[in-house]
Amino acid sequence: MENIWAFCVFAFVASITPGPTNLLILTTSHQYGFNKAIPIVLGASLGAALLVLLIGLGIGQNIQHYPLLKLSLSLLGGLWLTSVAWKIYNSHPNIHIDLDDKFQQKGFIHGFILQLINPKSWLMGIAVVTVYLTNSHNYEYILIVISTIFMLIAIPCLFMWALLGKAVTSILSSHRQIIVLNRILAIGLLVSVWYPIFSM
Repeated sequence: MENIWAFCVFAFVASITPGPTNLLILTTSHQYGFNKAIPIVLGASLGAALLVLLIGLGIGQNIQHYPLLKLSLSLLGGLWLTSVAWKIYNSHPNIHIDLDDKFQQKGFIHGFILQLINPKSWLMGIAVVTVYLTNSHNYEYILIVISTIFMLIAIPCLFMWALLGKAVTSILSSHRQIIVLNRILAIGLLVSVWYPIFSM
């Protein structure tokens, strides 16, 4: 696949940047311990990969025969991901996390289902299919490869959030550090999204 490296950058940024899943893993690790966050990491990674696979099988085959639709969906996916990058770039997160009773001990199933019910996960899956797979030969094979790569990249990224849960106050002690990281990730996301679109 000619856009494999661009996709890897996208998968890394999509997995490492803050979101509902990342926050759940971080708070679970912080409140219940690192080992309790491991099932969520595995469930979320598998769920995200399966979602990409299902979306690819559902809409990916249909848009191959409609170039204008393919381009339109690619542009819409690119624009949505650009808005995500803009939000990441301008994010000023609160590094002090207040834990309450709603964050209970969760497991593999919770992490898995969270991907299937999160609208942002669906938009991410559609963006993956429309941006990175529209020009692919051997579509089904590449779709399986993409889904597997996404899972393999997501696992260590989410594990990093579990590790951060044990040291959130000491490691993320500076707003400036988080802002710089967010801006680097946002720029990487923009490059990884628009390179394959322009190459179409």
